[in-house]
Amino acid sequence: MKSRITKPVFFIVAILILVFTFFSTAGLSTRYGDTEQHIIWGIDDIRWGIDIRGGVNVSFGVPADYAANNEITDNDLEAAKSIIETRLVDKNINDYEVYLDNTTHTIIVRFPWQADDESFDPEAAVKEIGETALLTFREGYEIDENGLPTGETEKIVLQGTDVDQAYVGYDQESNQYYVGLDLTDAGGQAFAEATGRLVGNQISIWMDDICISAPNVKQQISGGTAQITSPEYSDYQPALDLANKINGGSLPFKLEIENLSTISPILGMGARDAMAIAGLIAFIVIAIFMIAYYRLTGFVAVIALIGQIAGMFAATTGFFSFNDASTLTIPGIAGIILSIGMGVDANVISGERIREELRAGRTIDGALQNGFERGFGAILDGNVTVIIVAVILMAVFGNWFGVTTDATIFSFGFTLLAGIIMNFVMGCWATRLMTISLSKFKIFRKPWLYGGARGAAAAAVAERGKDTVKMLDVKCKTHIDFVKKTKVFAIISGTILLVTLVFSFVQGPEIDIRFKGGTMVTYSYTGDVDTNDIAETVKALGTPTPTVTTGTSFTGDLNTIVISFVADEKMDDDMLAKIGDTLQATYPDNQIENIDTTNVSASSGSRFVVNCVVAVAIAFVLLVIYIALRFKNIGGWSSGVIAIICLLHDVSIAYAVYLFSGMPLDANFMAVVLTLLGYSINNTIIIYDRLRENRARYGSMNDRELVNLSINQTLSRSIITTVTAASSMVVVCIVCWLMGVTSIISFATPLAIGMGVGFYSSVCLAGPLWIWWTSRKSHKKRA
Repeated sequence: MKSRITKPVFFIVAILILVFTFFSTAGLSTRYGDTEQHIIWGIDDIRWGIDIRGGVNVSFGVPADYAANNEITDNDLEAAKSIIETRLVDKNINDYEVYLDNTTHTIIVRFPWQADDESFDPEAAVKEIGETALLTFREGYEIDENGLPTGETEKIVLQGTDVDQAYVGYDQESNQYYVGLDLTDAGGQAFAEATGRLVGNQISIWMDDICISAPNVKQQISGGTAQITSPEYSDYQPALDLANKINGGSLPFKLEIENLSTISPILGMGARDAMAIAGLIAFIVIAIFMIAYYRLTGFVAVIALIGQIAGMFAATTGFFSFNDASTLTIPGIAGIILSIGMGVDANVISGERIREELRAGRTIDGALQNGFERGFGAILDGNVTVIIVAVILMAVFGNWFGVTTDATIFSFGFTLLAGIIMNFVMGCWATRLMTISLSKFKIFRKPWLYGGARGAAAAAVAERGKDTVKMLDVKCKTHIDFVKKTKVFAIISGTILLVTLVFSFVQGPEIDIRFKGGTMVTYSYTGDVDTNDIAETVKALGTPTPTVTTGTSFTGDLNTIVISFVADEKMDDDMLAKIGDTLQATYPDNQIENIDTTNVSASSGSRFVVNCVVAVAIAFVLLVIYIALRFKNIGGWSSGVIAIICLLHDVSIAYAVYLFSGMPLDANFMAVVLTLLGYSINNTIIIYDRLRENRARYGSMNDRELVNLSINQTLSRSIITTVTAASSMVVVCIVCWLMGVTSIISFATPLAIGMGVGFYSSVCLAGPLWIWWTSRKSHKKRA
């Protein structure tokens, strides 16, 4: 059947991609005087995470002794959240995020560093934000020259302890909401006396030094109940906000800081710049390779890859109407770079299929049609598994499993998910349209442009004709007997895993403070310092035994001192301030300044570890189910179990990298594990897909021959996609090492190694294990 894709289609699709890329990166806005109206958000409008622009991650919790003996209601937490939001606004911090975890009674707060404010003290701001609110009802609305209440004791009518609860009601007659108050006995008597005197006047309600309402007294109010009405209460939300604030001032408990992490913008912006350079280099390297190796289809793949990158930025900025803007963090940028490497996978699969069809003697049109059609199943299966893992990453490091302060990894999952979805659009749909369209031009009717043979070799293939197609289909470029080397592969993997297990018992891994609890404070300094002297100075203050190390900042512009304390409980704010003051006083010539603080309680770290373990277990289950459903005719559930065994092998090797290198197990480790679950299984699925196809086409072959054929047929694809994806992480490692971005190295290095191990396990272990399993089942049936 004649293709409907004509010559102009290439130019239409390419122009659409370039226009989309321009607007998603440059944005579009109009300006009227000093007012700028954004129509489309661009890269300059990206909301950077606090690990880039600097800021605070803090979680507040209810004291354990109070929670053990009292019921904490959702209303209590909403009231506490309202207090925090009020105080953030009062400090002119408007770009904040506040989340509730009702299961663990935790409130997560994130806000950026105050721009151009060198005196901003994030620890002091956090302490003030979490303090118990002082709620007062005052006569009138009197303020001093600074806009604060006069503070005269005789003007106070009620305090927070006089209010039992505030709630939202609805008046059917006025068709408006109101805020109802239930007062204590003492509060009711005091309120009745005050309202009797103040009919026609105001009673203002204050949260600390902020007036949150100032209603007029219409009549004396007795009976211990009251209603606050206002024209703005025609909507429910304003009334609820006031009720929450009043309830917050009457909370019977004080919020405790469970986790605290601060970072200076000096560190984050340098890390962002390093990642941007790494991304650009990775794109250039992959683009050159694709064009050199795949020629015309590689050129088309680069255009599609540009569209995919633009799509990831568009998803982040909220370009599409169906999704809101997302915060972009350092791991999020790593997700974009990884997607650049993985984004060519669809093009590689299709390109390799087209090459095979051309080697089998098919025409260019037939090769393109069969190549794209036969490659789509493998692309679908491989991308779905990565989508599963990306969603779980977003769940664990977002707020689906309970809110976590490690939301920077959520951005990695988000950009990875956006990249995979755009890979479907660009790598499958756009690439197919552009490639087939170009094939209509006479100048591009040459098989070598699509990976076929040149000159005389191409003519020889054409001469063989259609009668030899079936015979040539079985041929492939390599003929390695992987199954024969099963014992060798088993010995290699077994030895590495055994050494890892022994080393784990002998020495054990280093656990990050975010997992086990404790405090880590980073200071910048000038000149020379003695770590032993600093350790003694700090220990003399009565702290747990500190570990002191020196290094350089992300940008390499600052010398840093890192002081760590391992403890079940986080360090209190007064001690943190005392350490900083003491160091500055003891070493005045070294200009010591705090640039980063991480303060975590052991219980919070344990909850996070549990969430991660649950997420990994869910990932395993979902991947097994998906493989079992998709590959029923090659074993189904057994194929899924074998794939999971290979994944456990890959995760164990990734753990070994952390173990032997001394890198601590932290949130980066969990992100590496979850990413490998989706990526490593991708190679296995490609082999499974070809094995399923070959079993249907070549039923006369035994299992050993089918496995070897399938692995050899997909070997070049597996090598290329592994090299492109791993090289993107290698580029990140090199650039970050040169620029001193140490935090992301503990993510990129193990991931790059894990990708190589994933290739090894899929090619060398999955097939032989499948043969062993099917042989075992056959023996049981015969018995």
